[in-house]
Amino acid sequence: MSVKRTGVVFMVGALMALIGSINLLWASEGSAMDTIFFNGNFVTMDKTGSRVSAVAVKEGKIAAVGKTEDIKKLGASSTKMIDLEGKTALPGLIDAHCHPMETIYLKEDWVDCRYPDTNTVRQALDNIATWVKGTPKGKWVFVACVSASENKFAEKRLPTRAELDMACPDNPLLLANGAHLAIANSRALEILGVKKGVTKLPRGGSVVLDKDGEPTGALADAQADVPDEPTPVDLERYYVSGIQKFWNEHGFTSLMAITPAKALPVLQAIAKSGHSPSIRFSVSVWTSANGRDMPENLTGFKMPSEANPSYYKFVALKDWVDGENDARTGYMCEPYIGHFDTDPPGGHGTLVTNQQEAERFAKIADDAGVICMFHCSGDKATDIGLTAYERMVSSKKPSNLFRIEHYGMFQLTDRQVQRARDLKSKGLHISTQPMWLLELVKADYENMGPQRAHTGFQFRKMIDAGLEPAASTDMTGIYLGNINPFEAMYAAVSRQSDKGLFVPGQAISVEEAVKMWTVWAAKSMGDDAEKGSIEAGKFADITVISDDIFSVPTEKIKDIKPLKTIVGGRIVYEASKPKM
Repeated sequence: MSVKRTGVVFMVGALMALIGSINLLWASEGSAMDTIFFNGNFVTMDKTGSRVSAVAVKEGKIAAVGKTEDIKKLGASSTKMIDLEGKTALPGLIDAHCHPMETIYLKEDWVDCRYPDTNTVRQALDNIATWVKGTPKGKWVFVACVSASENKFAEKRLPTRAELDMACPDNPLLLANGAHLAIANSRALEILGVKKGVTKLPRGGSVVLDKDGEPTGALADAQADVPDEPTPVDLERYYVSGIQKFWNEHGFTSLMAITPAKALPVLQAIAKSGHSPSIRFSVSVWTSANGRDMPENLTGFKMPSEANPSYYKFVALKDWVDGENDARTGYMCEPYIGHFDTDPPGGHGTLVTNQQEAERFAKIADDAGVICMFHCSGDKATDIGLTAYERMVSSKKPSNLFRIEHYGMFQLTDRQVQRARDLKSKGLHISTQPMWLLELVKADYENMGPQRAHTGFQFRKMIDAGLEPAASTDMTGIYLGNINPFEAMYAAVSRQSDKGLFVPGQAISVEEAVKMWTVWAAKSMGDDAEKGSIEAGKFADITVISDDIFSVPTEKIKDIKPLKTIVGGRIVYEASKPKM
């Protein structure tokens, strides 16, 4: 080999070694890093699956990643040096579908009748009666029960309208069985204008009647029709502190924050004020369950020009096609098993948004260049959502993303997988909720039977089809434990459920489970250029965890805890160290 050739090979080799050790963006001479995190086990989740030991941060973004000894050289006297003591660090976790305002509201201001602490109708009624003693007459009372409480309470039913009247005679009351079915007392029905023969509420809710046409008290998908109580002062507190604290302490750095239009002005005002948040809000707006009142001009939903787009941006619209299978309101082709007095008529669940209305809604979002999000729980509702998107893209090249929420959580057919796969290249993304494996499989068996129940939670099939499912908590304040992403990862990997081992062939790898909360979640929000992996140029959003999720036994994944949550290079949450 000639000397010249050897020199070229040497220089190329040295260059490649440098690139391999330092992924450098802004680390030019004289440009000191703001912060360097070193001595860590950073799982970058980049395309090569690399691991590094140090990350340098400049102006809220990752400037360089590589070996500790190399990255430390980029520091100066002004650089904050943070030793991670060998701990594993993931890209900042992303919650791709949640209801943060409602979560803090339900967590703080609703009567708690959540299973398993409340496991009977009798105990729920006692909890309500105790709460009402301290409530002014005439003030609305809201009660939180977990979804599928009709399966979980010892009596195998929900409280009746008459029982709620006795427990709460002087106040309008709504008992929520999850987010898609509620029982109202007589005072509440009177205020809502529900009387004999009324089957529909103005904003998408359905009224269940008895054989004589009288309202039983059961209301399906009436979340937009019932007045709620948070004041602007409450809302400001939720957005400025409560939401950020709750999600940060569980390792989250970004949210797809599904937000009622009536609460949006408060968030817009906070964004305009210059408040520096500790979490990134990608906002999806809803107006009513059926979306009929969604305006075609969405200017009023945009964040003010003064808002920092790195933390506040309006990106999506949300519409409900149906209810949810755990409340027996998910819209299904075949009827539910058995009958409850709270079931919508016909036994197939609730159709909230029909095909024509869904197509109108999708067009509004597409024309505005924002993401359309269709809630589709039952198999018939999923077909409606997929059809709306197929028609939307048939006449034009789509310019933005569109999503199916809760895709395949309770039911999924091979044909629906193929339809979603065909739409993937045109902009379709899906959101899923792995945590429900630990909460709702038993109810699925009781409501649908084993054959249909076994078609739910098919994460292996989704991934093999290239659908890149995004994971989320779907936090509403109903199941407070849903905030834990590591329990959800454990469920997806182990296939353990509230009914035991469930369809183990649909298990996924730990790497795939982490991708659901990072890379794929970022893609589902159109944010993968800025989030989802630890790479130069992306936001310095990192979640440091107690154990290496890739090496611990599967059973231990659920016990992993966040130690530090880092947003834009700032430590916004740090776990307390145990006392010696």
